[in-house]
Amino acid sequence: MNQRYTVEKALELVAGSDDKAYGVLLENGTMELGYYKPDGVDPQQPHTQDEIYIVQSGRGIFVCGEERNPFEPGEALFVPAGVVHRFEDFSDDFAAWVVFYGPDGGES
Repeated sequence: MNQRYTVEKALELVAGSDDKAYGVLLENGTMELGYYKPDGVDPQQPHTQDEIYIVQSGRGIFVCGEERNPFEPGEALFVPAGVVHRFEDFSDDFAAWVVFYGPDGGES
């Protein structure tokens, strides 16, 4: 099993994905490690698992539920399962590592 995941590999997987925005690097139990690089618009819908984003590059606004907050590289952003969220007004270089984990419906 690979234990090293690079931005270069992540970008290859994103480019080869159906939506050209999200690539999966690792699945282990309930955990999935992915890389997200949307182009211009973030069309996400709420997810069934809890989720953590780690911003690799770029800046913008992160909408999570009723909150709107700026984000920048190096930040970690948490989204509980089922919560409406998206990235808005983000720079062209925006990309983030994504970790989904836990049971459907999220952890309590």
